[in-house]
Amino acid sequence: MNIIDKIVSYLPTVEEPKKLLSLRERVYNTLLVIALYTVLASIPLFGISPEVSARLEQFLWLFGSNLGTLASVGIAPVVVAGIFMQLLVGLGIINIDINTDEGKTKFDNYARFIAIIFIIIESIILIVSGNISPNIFLGINPIILYIILFLQLFIGGLIILLLDDFSYKYGITSGINIIILTTISIALALRLFNPLSPPSSSPSLFAQPTGYIPEGILYLSQGNINLGLAFLFAAMVTIGILIFAVYLQSLKIEVPLLYLNINGEIIKYPIQLLYTSVIPAIFIYALIIELQSLFGFNPNNPIVQLLSPPNIIINIGQFGIDYLYVPFNIFHIIFYFLLFTIGGMFISKFWIYATGLDPKNLANYLTSNPNSPLYTRDPRIVEDMLKKYIDPIGYLSGFLMGLLASLGDILSSAVSGVSILLLIVIAGQIYNDLKRVDALYLIPLIGKYLK
Repeated sequence: MNIIDKIVSYLPTVEEPKKLLSLRERVYNTLLVIALYTVLASIPLFGISPEVSARLEQFLWLFGSNLGTLASVGIAPVVVAGIFMQLLVGLGIINIDINTDEGKTKFDNYARFIAIIFIIIESIILIVSGNISPNIFLGINPIILYIILFLQLFIGGLIILLLDDFSYKYGITSGINIIILTTISIALALRLFNPLSPPSSSPSLFAQPTGYIPEGILYLSQGNINLGLAFLFAAMVTIGILIFAVYLQSLKIEVPLLYLNINGEIIKYPIQLLYTSVIPAIFIYALIIELQSLFGFNPNNPIVQLLSPPNIIINIGQFGIDYLYVPFNIFHIIFYFLLFTIGGMFISKFWIYATGLDPKNLANYLTSNPNSPLYTRDPRIVEDMLKKYIDPIGYLSGFLMGLLASLGDILSSAVSGVSILLLIVIAGQIYNDLKRVDALYLIPLIGKYLK
């Protein structure tokens, strides 16, 4: 690790603020990050082909990527690097105590090093896979053009990495949260309410809008009742899943850990119902994209069809109830549902034990933390109590996340079910970050401070 430590010391980073920042400064810095990311996502890559692949659009929204621009890489390398480091530390491959300031710094430095490696890898993959291809009509040597595209992708990814670091230290939350929240929120708003047609559509007074609600209204006005109601109902389903996800995100389970003889007091530890968060659903979604890519995203391939969202509401609106009489379609719906729910349960269990969220590690943390009411208690007793709850909660968390993610895709939500879940989880994290900077009581006054 000494070699990595030396390399990390030369990597670009953002210094810690030298003074305590006010809420106003943090809000302005956060808005600055959003503005800079928007600029990155608006600057097209030089030398790129006019035709950019849109087959990964839904997946790229999850990682703040805007294909064909300087933000093509998005924050995927940063997210993957963080997950990778959690696994390395949780499995004991790298010995870092993240409960100390020195350990946290080392964790962040190593994660930044791995993120840069992933930026390089993803930049190469985007070019080699054909998702980003050079414009051969520019008259530039193809090899030089490929190098130019790679350098632009790498620099864009590096800027996003620094924006994430800057936002966490000077803003109200990390850049990852801000970029993902911004990207998915805009995508969701457009997919629900956008009355405009895609840029590629031919200009027409009756051009097809891309938003579910305007599209539904247009079909109703044209007399296509079934398809019009289908789009409007799908919009309602999207909002319903959003509300249900918010409700589940707010639920906690009070785990009784120790009974005291004095006044019969019980020491409880609150555990989030969605204990493993959206991680299981993201893993499965990434696996689906990877499997589909192996078959070239060919829509006629039965495996690609099986791994695609069923979208039954839109399909019933388009083909009628006969759509459900086709055996393959029924099998498709059941398979897709079980893939997310059952797969989510097992990935959730793996994630708990791979990243140190298991009963033993949690018990050791609670009994060694001076701020914990269980400080100096026997960790074995606490571990035995936690065992009764952690595993069932882990399975339930994975199932619920898989349930919401699959229902969104099965019932034709405006964006993927995973996008909706990630949006809610990120919003919850930003809420906690506002608590971290003691800004919650000032939320109603933010608008006033910005004037």
